[in-house]
Amino acid sequence: MSLESLKMFSLEGKVAIVTGGSRGFGKSIALALAGAGADVVVASRTQADLDAVAEEIKGMGRKALAISTDTSKEESIQNLAEKTIEEFGKIDILINNAGVGNNIPFLNIGDEDWDYVMNVNLKGYFMCSKIIGKYMFKAKTGRIINISSAMGNAPLPYLAHYAASKGGINAMTKSLAQEWATRGITVNAIAPSYFATDINAHAMEDKGITQLIMSKTPVNRWGQTEELTGLVIYLASDCSSFMTGAILALDGGWSAG
Repeated sequence: MSLESLKMFSLEGKVAIVTGGSRGFGKSIALALAGAGADVVVASRTQADLDAVAEEIKGMGRKALAISTDTSKEESIQNLAEKTIEEFGKIDILINNAGVGNNIPFLNIGDEDWDYVMNVNLKGYFMCSKIIGKYMFKAKTGRIINISSAMGNAPLPYLAHYAASKGGINAMTKSLAQEWATRGITVNAIAPSYFATDINAHAMEDKGITQLIMSKTPVNRWGQTEELTGLVIYLASDCSSFMTGAILALDGGWSAG
């Protein structure tokens, strides 16, 4: 690959927002975007954790903002968008990553459990894409990357509410990608299975859970965050300008069976 080709992966001059950016995938994605040259706005509900990530980004020589945000609330997302525009004047990249989920037998899923997961995972992605995406729509350029899940296509039991939210994200991604295709905006989703993150620490220590996960993972190991962040950089860069509406499985073969 020539040096000129490598430059297509650069995010120099780009402004990115990462929801759920204080830990797990979100933190890794935020740092990777900064490493590729972007200025990054990290958003989640815990300000102290966000501040720590923002300081890491600044230490890399990039600009950063840490904005406490509840993506289940429209006014909170509006505040995130307005503060980003006030600071940077534009938004080039949106990473919808904030999410929640837990294992509940189907007959025990209450209305409040269903609504909570849907409000954060699906409605939150919808509102962020609408409120933040309007700036991209006006500018006729942008990248929206939705962090979905292998559960949206090949779910385990006890996850009906979570799987439904992720399946909804996949459908919304495909629809919006078609609608905004001629506006210079690409909309794609990444569908990871189980990765070695702090959020999955308990599962990694449980032999029974690990055995179940590995039985469905042909590569027979947990994913590593750098294997996800590389794909995010590709989707955020000029290299992916012809890719939109894709749901990219990043699951060690989980969905191949």
